[in-house]
Amino acid sequence: MAHPPQPDGATLAKRLSLLLESLPDAIFEVDAGGRIVLANTEAERMFERTREELLGLPVEALIPERFLRNHVSHRERYGAHPVRRPMGAGLDLFAVRKDGSEFAVDINLSPLEGVEAGRVLCVMRDVSPRRAAEEKIKVLNQNLERRSSELAAANAELSQQNREVERANRLKSEFLASMSHELRTPLNTILGFSELLSEERSGVLNDKQKRFVAHIQGDANHLLELINDILDLSKIEAGRLELRLEPFAMAVAVAEVLTSIRPLAAAKTIAVDSDVDTNLMLQADRLRFKEILYNLLSNAIKFTPAGGRIWIESTLERGSVRFLVGDTGIGIAPADQGEIFESFRQASATTKGVREGTGLGLAITKRLVEHHGGKIWVESEPGKGSRFFFTLPVTGASAVDNETELGIETAPTGPLLLITSHLAVWREKAAHLLEREGFATNIAACGAYAFHKAKDLRPDLILLDMDLAGKSGWETLHDLRTAPETAGIPVIIVSTSDERKMGMALGAAACLTKPLAKESLLSAVRKTLKSEGSLRVLIVDDDPETRQLIGDTLGAEGHTPLMAGNGDEALRILERLHVDAIVLDLLLPGRTALNC
Repeated sequence: MAHPPQPDGATLAKRLSLLLESLPDAIFEVDAGGRIVLANTEAERMFERTREELLGLPVEALIPERFLRNHVSHRERYGAHPVRRPMGAGLDLFAVRKDGSEFAVDINLSPLEGVEAGRVLCVMRDVSPRRAAEEKIKVLNQNLERRSSELAAANAELSQQNREVERANRLKSEFLASMSHELRTPLNTILGFSELLSEERSGVLNDKQKRFVAHIQGDANHLLELINDILDLSKIEAGRLELRLEPFAMAVAVAEVLTSIRPLAAAKTIAVDSDVDTNLMLQADRLRFKEILYNLLSNAIKFTPAGGRIWIESTLERGSVRFLVGDTGIGIAPADQGEIFESFRQASATTKGVREGTGLGLAITKRLVEHHGGKIWVESEPGKGSRFFFTLPVTGASAVDNETELGIETAPTGPLLLITSHLAVWREKAAHLLEREGFATNIAACGAYAFHKAKDLRPDLILLDMDLAGKSGWETLHDLRTAPETAGIPVIIVSTSDERKMGMALGAAACLTKPLAKESLLSAVRKTLKSEGSLRVLIVDDDPETRQLIGDTLGAEGHTPLMAGNGDEALRILERLHVDAIVLDLLLPGRTALNC
């Protein structure tokens, strides 16, 4: 392969000169004494000096005065050990123009061989734009770091404040959740005495007095409702709400709630319709599900004018069921729809003077739905009614009746009581307690078996635990009250929560709350069976007003009350006298109820 012809010496020198002049960097050749002996065109432009001015000029003339002190020694050291390297590695270097202005530069040094000793090639590049950009980036980074530090400090302070707020809220909720006894007892006393007054057992009231008593009862009931709602909400916020998830027939639970709702609707001639799937099984807390429905339906009745309509529907959607509770009421403005689920809030602009309730019902409902993993929302227009939607999970599991039961063989020596619970210990304890008081007992372990036994044995009374496995307590109660063979048998229901309102609506003779006290059970049984004769009842309570209220109530029924303010007084009375029943405050100071 032929090589291109090589240029002669003159041509090569010309081409190298052109190359030197076209370079974008300032090129200097400096002799051993530090004077400039060669400079290119870019050097003239960069330092604003003519070539004649540059040639013979000490290189120190191109360096700012503040660097001159060390420059000579640096040049001498380099002269002793000349190598190709950048000048001032790691330092910010500057050069100075003829007018004294400075600019940032990078400098590279390279010894020249083959010429006079000590000659050095110096290449300078103006890096002012780059340094300016780097400085801006540095400033921006510093600002960013400062802002980040400030933001981190603000976030830390906000986090601390949030923790303090959460702690305050938690303490508030825990306080309220633990104040049930202290808050409810005075109101129960007010309600009890006002009820005694309204019965006029101690004398006839005039019309004004009756009106005053009615106001006391109405406002006390409203205040009790508010306290109950606050306590429920506080339990949720304090994390004390525990859901008892179980599969149950959705339609039965809905029917139970509608049974409670219909009298309220009938009072305003409001039609109530239901279109729910009768085959669906919900996986939820049955009692809390009914509370959700009751809150929404009672709200619908509250804000629906007389002659209107409310309804409930259900739709199955991908592993969950969507409920619709609708009404033909006054509706809710769009601006208010985001606030109605907040505590103590009502859509005041659209309620048209309807201010019943506490403003907590929807807040509690929202939290209960979300606690189940569902969601709730509303669609409404003023004057066109409202439609509340919420979702809950479903399950394909079916409730299976457990037909096994354990019977207690006993010869009937008194009224026969049928005890129904899926808990063997609870059944046997209740049976033992009642048998010691002269009652005959039989037991059933599930609702279906209790229904069959009730038809066969025709007991005098049925004690029904509502927390049954399989067929629910409410289903069993419904069956017992509607079947001709068992409709006349009184039923006392026992539940973990106060179900008095719903129980009475569904036909229960009495409602008790777990844990079940002996005195409460015997009192309820005897009262339900309408036992003959006066009972001697010992009332043990440290609150004198409560003692007086219970004593007056029992006295009005023909019984003899005995009063004790503490456990020691009660024990002294029991040493001297026989009593038929004891009403015992479980939160006695000093000697506890358990010690008694």
